[in-house]
Amino acid sequence: MLKNVIKNNGVVEEFSAEKLNKWAQYATKTGGNWSEIAMETYKRLPETAKSSDIHQMMINVCLDKEDINYSRIAARLEQASLRKNMERVLGVSDRDSFKEIFEAMIRGGVWDEKTMPEYNPVWESWYEEIYPTKLEYWQIVQWGDKYAVKKKGLPVETPHIGAMGIGLGLHGDSEHAYNLIKAVIQGKVNLPTPALNGIRTGDFDTISCCIITGGDSVDSIGVAEHIAYKMTAKKAGIGIEFDTRSKGAPVKGGAVDHLGKHSIYSCLDKAVKMFTQVTRGGSATVTFKCIDPEVESILMWKTQRVDIETRLDKMDYSFAYNDAFLQAVIKDEDWYLFDLIESPIIHEKFYVAKADEYNELVKKEIEEGKKYKKLKAREILRNMLIARNETGRMYSINVTRVNEHTPFIDVVRLSNLCQEITLPTKAYKNMPDLYSEESEGETAFCTLAAINVGKVDFDEYEHIAEVALRAVDKMIDTAPMMTKAMKNDIMRRRSAGIGIMGLAVALYKNDLDYDGSVESLGFVSKLAEHHYFYLLKASQKLSEECGYSVDGVDLNWLPVDTRVGQYSTTLDWESVRGKARKNSVLAAHMPTESSALFSDGPNSLYPPRQRVINKKSRKGLVQYICKELDSSKKLAWDVDNITLAKYYSAVQDFTDQAISADYYFDPSKYADEKKPLSELMKEWVAQAKMGNKTQYYMNTRDYNGGSVQDVMKASVPEEEACESCKL
Repeated sequence: MLKNVIKNNGVVEEFSAEKLNKWAQYATKTGGNWSEIAMETYKRLPETAKSSDIHQMMINVCLDKEDINYSRIAARLEQASLRKNMERVLGVSDRDSFKEIFEAMIRGGVWDEKTMPEYNPVWESWYEEIYPTKLEYWQIVQWGDKYAVKKKGLPVETPHIGAMGIGLGLHGDSEHAYNLIKAVIQGKVNLPTPALNGIRTGDFDTISCCIITGGDSVDSIGVAEHIAYKMTAKKAGIGIEFDTRSKGAPVKGGAVDHLGKHSIYSCLDKAVKMFTQVTRGGSATVTFKCIDPEVESILMWKTQRVDIETRLDKMDYSFAYNDAFLQAVIKDEDWYLFDLIESPIIHEKFYVAKADEYNELVKKEIEEGKKYKKLKAREILRNMLIARNETGRMYSINVTRVNEHTPFIDVVRLSNLCQEITLPTKAYKNMPDLYSEESEGETAFCTLAAINVGKVDFDEYEHIAEVALRAVDKMIDTAPMMTKAMKNDIMRRRSAGIGIMGLAVALYKNDLDYDGSVESLGFVSKLAEHHYFYLLKASQKLSEECGYSVDGVDLNWLPVDTRVGQYSTTLDWESVRGKARKNSVLAAHMPTESSALFSDGPNSLYPPRQRVINKKSRKGLVQYICKELDSSKKLAWDVDNITLAKYYSAVQDFTDQAISADYYFDPSKYADEKKPLSELMKEWVAQAKMGNKTQYYMNTRDYNGGSVQDVMKASVPEEEACESCKL
């Protein structure tokens, strides 16, 4: 048991029970047994311990009870830890006036003086208003661990102070700053990691997603990979395709044969892994078409079914298909593979042609004697689903649906790292083309945020949607780009991807569940409808304010025109048709695995995997408790994937981009813990027929030989997505 304490300055002093008791009494000021906490802390410690270790042990004692009331005691202790850091490094406390805090932040170089507006006394009332807002333990830990500005290796902002800095750094001294500060600290608006990390520091690398097409030349491939590693260094997640000829195709008039895509993919993988994004290395998802003659090989490269020299398992893949392929699968028909050089028209029309039109083009190419390879469509799908089931990381995108359910006039070819962004891209010819203001190429960019619908009611949706979009639109304005051509791309499109998070809590609060009922799905449809409608109204308002309207989109298109679902609409869509807008697209639903902790809500649109989720952090495991989830509600593992696809479809109906649509697999429900391939195929076809554009992770419940209770308490590893796309 504890006898000596090592202070922060290295001095060793005799343990004082009085000091420990005072801390326990402080922590339990609003409830809890202070003596119990103090005694348990004392018993768990060795004879000599650092003062910081004592503090953390007291927190651990509270968390071990898995009781929300004791978790809130831990929150007071964690907030006090951040306060002590501020006092030690900056000489101020979160209890001081905001003027003192503001000046200390500038003086200490924590906030960027050039970014921040001149101090205004009205900010005192803003700070006084948000300061009483109580945060849960996991919110405070996540803030300190991932988002607070660090100085001397220590986080020196409380969440409330950080929110003030973010609002002022982005919007200056304005009403919009005030609205954003409130929305962030209340957990109603969820900002991307780069924004939470940077903005107030002068770092405006806030572009969440970058999507790239590389063309069929050495120069174009080189440009695409150059953009990939440059944007990775700027914290963006990478979605990329190489629209190139395939292995064995003639090069230089047939003088040599093309080596194929393996070497290109391998080079990309190494390029993005070179850079660290805050807490992890960069990542990329490469999209390939189901008409590629190399499709069989590509589907193997992430699996254990190829030799180690061939395997490219650190990169993720997205399988691009169209409605013609879906039809061929349903009818168990043949499918034809064509090389880009041999049949460019097939590769061009792959994205936009209706199934019958596409099949006629294929027939014509065959009749004209073009080279092709014939496989059964179901065999290709079978191999894709096997790879998906084995790795969990073989995604898919229906490009027909993507180009049908969108306002874009230009063709959308692929998605991003996490499969929720669908924007037009064009390959650059060469490096001068990339750096030219008159470039023929286009890189796609999207800036993200999310609305926590578990904390936002229908009657405040219009206001919160505007707050979220104004923040994203401002981040678009301030984003530095590596070339003028890329800056032109982002400013021309002004693409926003504002998603929904906390859907599970919104359902639970309305006595609903992921049960597939008409009432539940109707509620989700209504929610998604409000989401897009008010984002569109906000974009139209921004357009009126600045006198600018985005080009490259059909202003008359509305999601109600091409939706699949039949749930009744509740809003006046004709009132927003055809009006000028500032942003090309508005909605995309990304994973919020990381920042959901800070916003105090479950991840994205997904059903929770368990009530108590342990997340990894530098402080060890951090518990998130879904307070609204009780034993009567379904966990993700209890919701069959066809039912889950219906929820995604209800949201996709009112989404101009896409969804990071996760699915779930519980091996214990199947003989030999293997899901029949026929069931996998049935699920895949069903989700596609519902109008869903993309599929993301296949999550497997891993019991590791333990009990269900063990699994329920086990750590859930963070998704290996980009820092920003995960939010």
